[in-house]
Amino acid sequence: MAPSSTGRVPDLPLAERDELAVVRETCGDEASRRGDQTEAISCWEESLAILQGRGLSRAAARVATKMAGAEEVLGRVDEACAHYAQAADAHLLAGEVHMVPMCLNNLAMLRKAGGELEESAEILRRALAQCARCHGDRHKETALISSNLGAVLAECGDMLGAVQAHMEALRIREGLYGPSHPEVGLSLGHLAVAHQLAADEDKARRHYEAALAILGEFPGVHTAEREVLQANLDELNAPEEEV
Repeated sequence: MAPSSTGRVPDLPLAERDELAVVRETCGDEASRRGDQTEAISCWEESLAILQGRGLSRAAARVATKMAGAEEVLGRVDEACAHYAQAADAHLLAGEVHMVPMCLNNLAMLRKAGGELEESAEILRRALAQCARCHGDRHKETALISSNLGAVLAECGDMLGAVQAHMEALRIREGLYGPSHPEVGLSLGHLAVAHQLAADEDKARRHYEAALAILGEFPGVHTAEREVLQANLDELNAPEEEV
């Protein structure tokens, strides 16, 4: 059977249409495994059009998420954003509210990368609200999204908001993992950066030292982040040059 035109619902009996949606999704999966993301997106787009037309929200969310990931790899930022948003909406329609926060998080981080900081922050706040509804306030996704919100607020110049968001991430991670986990070290490092940007060098120095003490116990984890934190601390501790 010849494939339908890209993005169009084929004029077929429902049973054949549903079968074609499965076939095209499978073809997309195979193309993705081969590394041919362009072909994968083309296949998934056909599948998604059928699934949307049939009102199959759960499957549509799954395929839209695959498309967004592949488009992100290819640098197709606008298309990826559209499909992350579509996946979030489809998960809601399917009653899969626990899947919504990370779709919104991924969308927000793409907006951040594109310099749309205010929009990114608003999307992350929506993601946090969804996390609270479906996961509560002590969940690893809540910590991740709160940490990302802190990074965005820091770029917006809202240092108080950035510190608060990073402190919330730290609180959750300490509760989940204990005080000496690498994720706790990472949150301490993020707090250090926020304090440094706020020109509070004493707090920044203390948090850098605490972060590095933890991360130093896990040499294979967060290596790049640890190097950045160490460089920042070294800069703080460097003697001022005489004028």
